[in-house]
Amino acid sequence: MTEMIPFLPPEALKAEFVVASLSETTDWGLSYVGIPEFHKLTKGAGITVAVLDTGGPTHDDLNANLLPALNCSGTQTGDDKQGHGTHVAGIIAALQNGVGVVGVAPEAKVLPIKVLDDGGHASFAVIERGIREATAAGVDIINMSLGAQVQPPASLHEAIKEASAKGIILIAAAGNDAGAVNWPARYDEVIAVAAMGQDGKMARFSSRGDQIAVGAPGVNVYSTYLNNQYAVLNGTSQAAPFMAGVCALILAHKRANPGEAPITSTQDMLRELDKICDPAGRVATGKDGEFGFGIPSFANIPWK
Repeated sequence: MTEMIPFLPPEALKAEFVVASLSETTDWGLSYVGIPEFHKLTKGAGITVAVLDTGGPTHDDLNANLLPALNCSGTQTGDDKQGHGTHVAGIIAALQNGVGVVGVAPEAKVLPIKVLDDGGHASFAVIERGIREATAAGVDIINMSLGAQVQPPASLHEAIKEASAKGIILIAAAGNDAGAVNWPARYDEVIAVAAMGQDGKMARFSSRGDQIAVGAPGVNVYSTYLNNQYAVLNGTSQAAPFMAGVCALILAHKRANPGEAPITSTQDMLRELDKICDPAGRVATGKDGEFGFGIPSFANIPWK
């Protein structure tokens, strides 16, 4: 029997609170990082992000940006019954439509791929299948707001390397155990994202270490949720899609400006992130709170 592993901790599956929303909100992370300024350049049109999570959302603030969900989980339906995947998708691409909340890249498309059951469990084989489905679909970015402390089999790493070789940007949550970075974020081909709070510091729960590439908002994050509602959740699960949205904006801007150096690999993307991340957010390797390039700051955009 295939072993099912908890890729999401129980606390990651619980919303702080759930509300209905009529007026549109720009969540604190977008303002903190300067995303509204970048929206003057692009909102992510033409970019597709695969979201490997709890399934396909159904939400008025997302539906226009959603591609038909794929189901690798073995469950009867590819729909999101839990809410985690809906929250993650909204962080990336909730519509700028005057209601609800605005995503980081509100004109990007999301391909939901269900790999997690409603309890946040999956096998490594299912995660691998999701990566391969995303690669076959020709997406630009793969977001994995999931992680395990157990090292995956070599075949999962091979799937990641194959996706990376095709120029797909892979992003994963670092983990919520305040310890070592989880898998698959630990792989060199994956951009590992730590969670930061409104104080600009790494969240206490965030996994850490020299595999972390960047920190992104992951505390009190407001996004889409089940039943056309909205919720606040915490975790590197929220930081990873924020960074996926940032990468979608960067890719869209580069493609719309042929004179710019193209991004064809994760290393190319890391170089661009290095340009826009706040140098003040860097901490020496080995220090508590080390998080790679630091915090994105679009005041530092070199392409305006």
